[in-house]
Amino acid sequence: MTAPAPAPVAVCGLTGRMAGVVRQAVLDAPDLALSARLSLRPPAPDPAEANPPAPVVHRLADLPDPHPVVVDFTAEEATAELLDQARTVPCALVIGTSGLGERHQRLLAEVGRSRAVVVAANYSLALLAVTRFVEDLAAQSDDSWNAGVGDLHFAGKRDRPSGTARHLAAAWQGARGPGAPAPDITSFRLGDALSEHRVVAAGSGEHVEVLHRMADRRAFLPGVLRAIRYAATAGPGVRGLADVVREPVPVRR
Repeated sequence: MTAPAPAPVAVCGLTGRMAGVVRQAVLDAPDLALSARLSLRPPAPDPAEANPPAPVVHRLADLPDPHPVVVDFTAEEATAELLDQARTVPCALVIGTSGLGERHQRLLAEVGRSRAVVVAANYSLALLAVTRFVEDLAAQSDDSWNAGVGDLHFAGKRDRPSGTARHLAAAWQGARGPGAPAPDITSFRLGDALSEHRVVAAGSGEHVEVLHRMADRRAFLPGVLRAIRYAATAGPGVRGLADVVREPVPVRR
């Protein structure tokens, strides 16, 4: 039986740190193929790049493969433009851009009606376990309990609070039930700290803390690669990382 051809993947961004990590992971994966790098803002040529790993395109419609998975970990403005162009280009999407707002959510819902879209504030598989713990604690604790979220990132991170911090606060609030107050979020943007989120919860006579710290962007890769493989063959719909983990990866033929 012949193995299926590698799934074509286009990665947004030419200089972003996460874009570089994802590109290398795709190049290293035998079942994936880096078909293009997408930059919606044409940059100046880089004379130092003698042997680029894949061609650079500046419009989604110019991607060389007809049905690629496009991976985006850029910025809110670029993601909005990507989603706008995706209305007419039949590509699957894996979105990890932080700070997405209501406009992005509307675009995601519209694009997701015709293709697979995976979107998550954080692609750490370990954070899924942290989220489940937070939800369980919130659901099981009595009315004396409340919680707060600490959010620490490097000084240059633009969104404040982070998408992950808002995700954890929403997990607590949602599990508490209708009308529950949202936990306070305290954000710090300091030095070169990569990512740290701490949920602190307390009730009568008890205090619980759970900490999730990322020291290397490569720790996101198992979740990102799982999302790419899923999106390559999944049907239409907007899904989170938890949905991807719950559902089996569709078989490529």
